[in-house]
Amino acid sequence: MSGRTRRGRAPFRILKREVAYQGRVIRVVREVIDAAGHEVVRDTIEHPGSVVIVPQLPDGRLVFIRQYRRAVGGYLLELPAGTVTPGEPRLRCAKRELEEETGWRAARWKRLGQFYPAPGFLAEFMTIFLATGLSPGPSRPEPDELIEPVTLSLPMALAKIRSGAICDAKSILGALFVARLSSEEPLDGLRKFR
Repeated sequence: MSGRTRRGRAPFRILKREVAYQGRVIRVVREVIDAAGHEVVRDTIEHPGSVVIVPQLPDGRLVFIRQYRRAVGGYLLELPAGTVTPGEPRLRCAKRELEEETGWRAARWKRLGQFYPAPGFLAEFMTIFLATGLSPGPSRPEPDELIEPVTLSLPMALAKIRSGAICDAKSILGALFVARLSSEEPLDGLRKFR
């Protein structure tokens, strides 16, 4: 997490810390903390971090994927993404994930931003990249990845965000970053959600 957060003394004291679950990608850590004289139990999901790729074709269309997500019990329309392996540079991970999930390769890459998707309980840190100068190739999804590439114009992607058809946070943020770069007004029509 170095460089991503402002480090300082924690406003509480950790009384006990244990690994409650160790999985292939995540680890759940349970802490008992002293918060102003009260013992409080908090669970945190530790994650090695991930990347999000916004592949943009020369005509401006964005390459999304329709992917089955077991956690929600259905298909989501989202941008390609993947988990960083320990010691792997984020750009290398983005290049690998783009090719694995879509088959596309990019000649140009630009980092658009970074964010924590759910910092109340999840320590995952995500980096969004714009990939341009795309050339097609064969995809190599993992055995459990049921993926279909879908291309959308930026206005269509923004309309699908407004309607709720795109409801994946990393994909919404990626499309809004590109919309801002393209001088679109990505927040128009989203005010109803306030």
